[in-house]
Amino acid sequence: MLSRRTICILIGGAAILATALGVGLSMGLHPKRPPSGNSGSSSSFTGDLTFYAPGLGACGTHSTAADAICAISHIRYDAAAPSGANPNLNPLCGKQIRATRGSRSVLVTVVDRCQGCEADDIDLSPSAFGKLADEEEGRVKVRWAWAD
Repeated sequence: MLSRRTICILIGGAAILATALGVGLSMGLHPKRPPSGNSGSSSSFTGDLTFYAPGLGACGTHSTAADAICAISHIRYDAAAPSGANPNLNPLCGKQIRATRGSRSVLVTVVDRCQGCEADDIDLSPSAFGKLADEEEGRVKVRWAWAD
């Protein structure tokens, strides 16, 4: 037969384990929060601006260097859609962004996902980038906001 002290220790240990399990499960059941300022927000963001050679984008559309398009950070792109969802149906696809650098700005449409971008970075087509900076600059700072 177990002593009263042993029973109390076992019950206390079980209570601690049950509490730890409950806390761990509840933390794991919360959906991943997207970065603040996904489409629909009126805030503006400052990040790096780069350019890339477009083709078939993550949104499922073909684009050229002459199109006014952008790739949004993989962090924002992935957070905007449920896990495992078809990337062509991402709610950010087709949204417009107003990118501004100094007194110059350009309106671009999201058609792709930028794997190398931080949350507030955007990657533009060469023609759109050229409206804000010279290609020789390569990487510059930009302020941008959702246009819709």
